[in-house]
Order: sequence, then structure tokens, then C-alpha cells
Amino acid sequence: MSDPAPDDQAPDDRGPDDQTADEPASVAIDLGDFDAVGIVADILVSLRAHTMATSADTAATVSAPDGWHRVVMTARDSGHVVLGVRYQPLSTSRMKNVADALAGRGWQLDDDGEGATLRFPPGTDATTPAFELLAAATLSGAPGDVRTVTATDGFGTVVDLRPPD
Repeated sequence: MSDPAPDDQAPDDRGPDDQTADEPASVAIDLGDFDAVGIVADILVSLRAHTMATSADTAATVSAPDGWHRVVMTARDSGHVVLGVRYQPLSTSRMKNVADALAGRGWQLDDDGEGATLRFPPGTDATTPAFELLAAATLSGAPGDVRTVTATDGFGTVVDLRPPD
């Protein structure tokens, strides 16, 4: 019988509750819970604060089940907030349904036709993009389940989205 692999070679199968205090954590949002809008608004506040401190755009990605679309929320150095969806993981019929639903909500088709964005001007209250992100995440029958949110800045630095104690 061989010795187990050292800790630095062991697979990382820990969940968010197992993360240490020094590790940036993902944040869980339950899309079916009304409190999700407050959590997403807090995430946006964290993104904006990080952007102001570093002068780098900072983006948070909301996970999605296989075959569904992720939503990305970016706090720009200019003060704008941009929501984005890419159609890459979607089937053709699902892509058409999601694209039509986003267009109906006022989203703009990206230049490459492979996604859509919605921009909010500087000073927009955090709850406005938060509500829109939650709506976009559940378009066209996407499951309203628990998703994880992770963030990085323009320098590739992982951003800790956990609220301060």
C-alpha cells in the first residue's frame, strides 16, 4: 500500500465552507430567494470598491449548469457597470431563445454576434443591475438554483467577495 499524496498534491475537493480565511471565497446565491438581489448588490459594491482601489476593471462571473449561460457583471474603471452573456455553451435553439429574451429586455447584441451586453451609467444604484443579472441568469427556462460567483480584476487578481466580518 502506498503512502497518500502530500497535501500539496492532493486534489482540491473542498467546498466554499471549507475555505480558509486567507483564501478568496466564492459567494453562493440562491436564484430562487428574494435575498439574492441584496447579495448581488453587495457583490457589485465590492467590485466597484476593488475597481476604485486598483484602477482595473473587475468582473464577477455567475456560474451556470451545463448547457446554460453564465452572466458576467463588470465594474469598469469609468464607473459604468456592464452585464454580459456569451452564447458559446448554448445549443442553437437555446441560444435563439436566450438572445431573443435578452433583446426584449434591452440588451445589445455584441459585435461578434456571440453574446449580448447591457450597460449601466456611473452612479446607477447597485440594485438595478442586480435585479437585471438575476433575471438574465434565469432566462428561457434556466434553472433558478444555487449558483456560485467568483471575481477577478484586469490584472488577473482573484477578488474576495465575502462581506467584511
